[in-house]
Amino acid sequence: MSDKIKVAVYLDPELNDFLEKHKGEELKKSQYIRTILRKEMRIKQKKAKPTVIAVNDPFSSHTITADLIPDDLKNYSELLIEWWPVRKKKGGVCSTKVANRLFDTLRSFPSQDRKEALEKAISNGWKDIFPLKKGYKAEEPKNHPNQKVFKASDVDLPPTLAELNENNANKFMEDF
Repeated sequence: MSDKIKVAVYLDPELNDFLEKHKGEELKKSQYIRTILRKEMRIKQKKAKPTVIAVNDPFSSHTITADLIPDDLKNYSELLIEWWPVRKKKGGVCSTKVANRLFDTLRSFPSQDRKEALEKAISNGWKDIFPLKKGYKAEEPKNHPNQKVFKASDVDLPPTLAELNENNANKFMEDF
């Protein structure tokens, strides 16, 4: 004998009509009802999965303390402490494993960029830290060699009409 249990179900006419419309031609009513029940079971099982929380993990809290930050990153401890609740609020996983990954990522940045990367993560509400993007265009130097300020003293200007008349008058007088 099988492990299956026989169940008798009485349906109201509108439930029976619904069942007939939605079961399809290939299924019997009993098969369709089993399909619905299995689907519901899967939904309930997914919801019932317990979330594993490491109670002893010091990084699982909304806040961290300076003693959790590695010695080589102590200069950035205030920023890391400020950023941790931001990343937790944004749904970032907070665990020792993730913290170590983030510390390694921070170490991979040039030391002059670390502070700015953390500040951007805080101000933009990011749950991760990213390397700073260097601009596509290089900054123009302030004293570009093509920049020239023109001064009247640098340029030989043609004589004015008054100077021409004066020179012509002097020439005319010299000829006499």
